[in-house]
Amino acid sequence: FSGVPGFLNVNTKPFVKIGDGYYFIETGTPRNWFDASEACARLKADLVSFETTQEWVLVNEYLWNKTLNNVYWTSGSDLAKKGTHNWVATGYPIVLNIWSPGEPNNYYGKEDCDILGERRATAINYNTLNDIKCSDKELYICEAPQPKTASFVIW
Repeated sequence: FSGVPGFLNVNTKPFVKIGDGYYFIETGTPRNWFDASEACARLKADLVSFETTQEWVLVNEYLWNKTLNNVYWTSGSDLAKKGTHNWVATGYPIVLNIWSPGEPNNYYGKEDCDILGERRATAINYNTLNDIKCSDKELYICEAPQPKTASFVIW
């Protein structure tokens, strides 16, 4: 089975369950994109990748409801191929229409890593993506793989 059945009372800290996913939201120590990625790896997770609009909406709603109105690193970048933004954690292109207007723009040819959280104004104006310099220090969101559950029958 994938995931944790709802009837089990399992502690998933430091991850919080949002929808079907498990996320760690760093609220204290800003890091550059590479350091943030390594911090997630130490948790056996990756920087967040939004694979569906539903996932993006649920994470946005969680951030808004918890008053976590910050800028966060995602796994998005065009480091592998300039101009083509992929989710590094999955290897898939960013296909959702969740960019801020005019983004990604690789401003001055120096923006290769993608953040979530810029230009948010209201509860219904969700955080969008923007490319910025990978060396900037921002907070970050890690996404854990789905936990596995197993059943045992003992006679």
